[in-house]
Formats: sequence, C-alpha cells, structure tokens
Amino acid sequence: MAPLPILIDGSHLKNISGIGSYTRTLVHLLQTTGQPVDVLFGEYCRMQRSDTGAVLAAQVFGTEPPQWFWMKALRRLSFLTAMTVMGRVSAIDVPTDHIDLNAMERPLPPFSGVINADAVFQRAAQRFSARQRFLEVDTPRSYVAAHWTSPLPIKARGIPNIYTLHDAIPLEFPYLVLDRGGRNARLFSRIAAEADLIVTVSEASKERLVKILGIAEERIAVTYQATPALPILTQDHAERIVRDVYGAEPGKYALFVGTVEPKKNLKRLMEAYLLAGVDIPLLLAGPLGWMYDDELAMIDMIARNAPIAVPQGRTDLAGSITTGIVGAGLGRASSCLPIQRLGDLPRRHVAALLQCARFFLFPSICEGFGLPVLEAMKLGVPVLTSSTSSLPEVVGEAALKVDPLDITALADGIRMLASDAALRCELAQRGHPQAAKFTNKAYRERLAAAYARVGVHLPEAAREISPQETRAYDAS
Repeated sequence: MAPLPILIDGSHLKNISGIGSYTRTLVHLLQTTGQPVDVLFGEYCRMQRSDTGAVLAAQVFGTEPPQWFWMKALRRLSFLTAMTVMGRVSAIDVPTDHIDLNAMERPLPPFSGVINADAVFQRAAQRFSARQRFLEVDTPRSYVAAHWTSPLPIKARGIPNIYTLHDAIPLEFPYLVLDRGGRNARLFSRIAAEADLIVTVSEASKERLVKILGIAEERIAVTYQATPALPILTQDHAERIVRDVYGAEPGKYALFVGTVEPKKNLKRLMEAYLLAGVDIPLLLAGPLGWMYDDELAMIDMIARNAPIAVPQGRTDLAGSITTGIVGAGLGRASSCLPIQRLGDLPRRHVAALLQCARFFLFPSICEGFGLPVLEAMKLGVPVLTSSTSSLPEVVGEAALKVDPLDITALADGIRMLASDAALRCELAQRGHPQAAKFTNKAYRERLAAAYARVGVHLPEAAREISPQETRAYDAS
C-alpha cells in the first residue's frame, strides 16, 4: 500500500529566494525516499463553468503580462477583503500531466500532485493581521502531514502541522526586515504555540528560537540542509561564460552571491573591500530583496567616483548596473570599476562565476544556515565569512571567519585572501570535506528523525529518480 502524501506549500517554490531553494531541495529529497509529495499553490484563478483543468493549470503555472497583473491584483485585493472573515478555504486538484515543467529557468522538483487554493497565502496573511488566527485549508485528499516551509499562518485540519522557522532574525534583528505593527513577532509566537513540530536549519537558530520563544527543545528539530545541486560545467565552459557574458577575467575577481537586503551586510563589505585596496574587482550577484536603496546608492557612488573616467549612470530597479565602459551591456563587468553589481543570474552563470572566482565573500550579519558558502566550498572556492550566527557551523575550519561588524577585520581578511595563494589553496582543500558533511543522505536521515517525532515515518528504501527528473533538478 502506497504511503499517504505529505503536503508542502509552494509559496516560495517558484522563487529565487533561499526559502525557494530550501523548498525545492526538501521536495526532491522526500521524493527520493519514496515519500509522495503534493504541493499547494496559492494562485488567484478565475474559472468559468465550461473551463477544463488545462485552464486552471495554465493560471497556476503561467506568466501574465504586467498590465494584466495589476488589474488582477486589484480584483484580488477586493476578493481578499471580502474573504478575511472566512476561517477556512478549500483547495482543488490541478492536472499537470500535460505540462512540461523541465524548460523552466529554475525547474520544479518532481512531485506527486498539485493542488491550488485561490490566493491562500495572501488570505492567510490578511486574516492573521486582522484577527491573529490561522487560516485552515480543506484538501481534496488525505495527507499524513503538512510541512509549511516558512512562517505561514496556515494549518491543515486533522493532521500534524510542521513549520520551518529558518532563523530568529525577525525577533533578534527586527530592524533588518520589513514588518507592520509587530506582525512577525506575533506570528512566530503563534507558530511556537500551535505547531506540532518546528524544524530549523542550524543549532544556532534553534538556540535563539528556544531562548526567545520559550519553545521546548523536544518540539524543535535541527535538520540542517543539503547542498543544492549545481550545474556541472567544464572549466572551459565556465571561463567562456565569465569572459564572454560578464567581461571578467577568470581568477581575477572576488565574488558575493546573495539577495541585496540589510542582513547581507553589503555596505560594510563594500567599504572594507575599498579599504583593502586589492587590485581585482568585487562582483555582486543576486536579486534585489528589500531595504536596498542605500546599497544601490553606494554602488552608484563608487562607480561615479572611479579613478578613471566613467560615464555617469545609475543602478536601475531591474538590478543591473548601467555604469561602465561605453557600450558595455547591462550586468557586464568593467575592469575600471572596483565593485560591480551583475544582478539576478541564471544558476549556470552563478556556477560559472563561482568556479572561476579567486575567492568568495559572505560576511552576513546573521543567517539561518548559509547555502552560498556551502556551494562555494563544494566547488573548491576559498571563503571568507562571518564568525557569528549559523555560519561557523556550516564552514567549520574550512573558511576565514571574521566579525562582520568590524570593517578593519573584514579588510584585513580580504587582503589576506587576495594576496596569499597558499592560504587560498589550504582553504579550498578544507572546503571539499566540509561541504561533503551536508549530503543528501544525511539530510534524509535528519528529516526522517524529525518527522518520526510526530508519527510520520518515511519509507526506508530510497526511490530512484529518473534521469529526466535529475537533469531538471540539477539545472535549477
């Protein structure tokens, strides 16, 4: 008899965020155990009586033109306002057999089924803001548990509800996130009270959550994360991408990868990099997050004050620097700029830039885990990171660790990595075995132990994922 599926929310599954990566890895790893997984999406879908399932699937997985998006957003707002008083929503099946999802830039992992509840995540957020109550979801079939991959004010009825709290940043560093009227603190406290199990991704995060929220230790499990699959590129392929697409010279740049948001500490990193006075540029890759105006203004000011003549430009809201050599493409590196932002990039290009970087910089103020440093170490790239939060757990003794608030210490570390080839070689050699500690097998075992606490037992035999599924996931 086949096991009942686990329900996992798709609130971030199609996103480029860290939680999106976490969700894709979670779904993929559960499927490899032979555990069926259904994904809940929350697209706002308008169906007519004569519409088929293909119409529903097109709305769940399709892309709308911007003008239609805003018209739909207005209708959704009216819908949400009317639905705030409702404490329950119903999800329906979405047929996917006819859809090929492998060509997506970030392919979705294999899943057993898809269900959708209209605007369920927005409705849950609005209901919690108005009434401090969770929204309940009625599903079209039975599940063994529901795993919510971020702090969502939602629960499924009659089954264990598992919530991943990646960190305590909204509680410990409220000035680094967006909030309205203390909503984040209320939501974390409510999850701490109602969850059947809380999952987190590092001992540092567990320690802070237990201390701040008063969660009993037996109700919170540390699973860490597995290193997401990176596209496999030959060295020649990677160097061609770095040179021909981004105009950078392999081995002659430092790299940062991450969302532009306050906790990434980019203002201090950029100041420290200039103070270090190294002769290679720092390339910044990643999407815009929130509260990023100061960082973009600093990047633009650095460009305008470059030591040789550079036409004045700006960092546009799409996230690519438009200052540089006349005729240079958006997001293309310029040898005359010490710090350059490349914007959000395809995973293949991130892998190429990592593979060819002289060293990797990730001095975050705080992290729940820190996937980018794990990816860098897996590729043998020397890493400088923070001596705080979860990052020492992830890197062990395989990275140079500094106080992220000490600009002088940051500059000294950058200078050491830029000039000391022996140190870079030593860190690269240490990085491989450290990254190998975060394998898929170890992650599956930790997930199984966590789920067992609420009576959910994963199949013991791993299922073989098809080559098509593996290629799609690896390309993500």
